[in-house]
Amino acid sequence: MVMVDDDSLVLDSLERLLSKAEDIDVVGVAHSGPEALTVVRGARPDVVLMDLQLKGDMDGVEATRRIVNSVDPPAVLAVTSFDAEAYMRGALEAGVTGFLLKKDATDSLTAAIRMVHTGDPMVSPELTSRLISSYIAPSTDPLCAAARRLVEGLSEREIEVAQMVGAGKTYDDIAGALFISASTVKSTIRRAMQKADADSGAQLAVLVAQARLDLVNPQA
Repeated sequence: MVMVDDDSLVLDSLERLLSKAEDIDVVGVAHSGPEALTVVRGARPDVVLMDLQLKGDMDGVEATRRIVNSVDPPAVLAVTSFDAEAYMRGALEAGVTGFLLKKDATDSLTAAIRMVHTGDPMVSPELTSRLISSYIAPSTDPLCAAARRLVEGLSEREIEVAQMVGAGKTYDDIAGALFISASTVKSTIRRAMQKADADSGAQLAVLVAQARLDLVNPQA
């Protein structure tokens, strides 16, 4: 994996955490957006750990957008903090696979990297609820209507799974709750993403929430 952060102390701390994981190799580090593009292009990692609030002319959101739009792109795990809502929204639209709170890195970094590597939408429940609430629009809003058009082809199970992703559940959590396999959860999410033209499970969850399906046929 490649780590991107403009703080060398943060990079050193993250690298020490990852040194304990035998299945995760750090193949490069970068301190800026332009450097990240160069390192990723040369190292061809499976995962990029991206600080969204990079200093300079290219922040982590723009770097993510360019990485995700490259040929055979890696998964991008965005690192953020609670006061970075605008960055979170931009990163979601840029195509990140997951979000990790900086304060959770000590306990969750390796698990988060493994999840995004396999395509699981790793998003902290705290971040998910905050992100989704920032997107919620009144049912009469044009954005809500547009979201409903995008998700109208989803099955009840696909909507249910997307809502559970939005609640911060992992694939294993969802599988256990619905008595299905984790691979079935993954295929359900991917099928729903294709139908709704979503780039990630997190984006799908936001789209379903924005559609305000709870207000459809409220008397039913």
